[in-house]
Amino acid sequence: MLVRCCLLLLLVSSLVGCTSYSSKSANWPENIPPREYFVEVYMADEKNRQEQSLDNYLMWVVRFYQGWKIYPRGWLRMTNELLETVDDPQLVEQISIRMADLGQTICGEWAKKSDERRIYTSHVAAWGNALLEAMARGEELQLISSIQRDVDSLLARELDASVVTLERYYARDNNDPFALW
Repeated sequence: MLVRCCLLLLLVSSLVGCTSYSSKSANWPENIPPREYFVEVYMADEKNRQEQSLDNYLMWVVRFYQGWKIYPRGWLRMTNELLETVDDPQLVEQISIRMADLGQTICGEWAKKSDERRIYTSHVAAWGNALLEAMARGEELQLISSIQRDVDSLLARELDASVVTLERYYARDNNDPFALW
């Protein structure tokens, strides 16, 4: 009986292991930037390496792009929603390239352990909401440029993280009952 229980436990744990996320190259999602890029970003930050394992960092990279239970709208979904609102093929290509570059830069920092990073979930949420507003106004490229400047300034420690809110990009309209915020 004990042998059967042990075998059953071993079988169940093996199956669970097969369904869980692995950060190994063979299991890396094809629809996100190369794993090697993020390994390089991780390896370049010695202080963060002391606080966070590579597997944990890469798990957060995948969550950034694909979303998860707490925030199901990942970067890929946001980019697709943005592209669906654009009719001009040249603009679609420009936005696609810029969002891919921006996402990589944001994610490389966001996925780090909380006290070691310059970009937080509150920033990503503000940028996501601002992108929704930009879609409604047809200002996608202008907003992407603004976000890129802020990301660069955050990473260079030239911008205080507390100023990056939705209101930085779009003023609150208290008279609009349909406003996002």
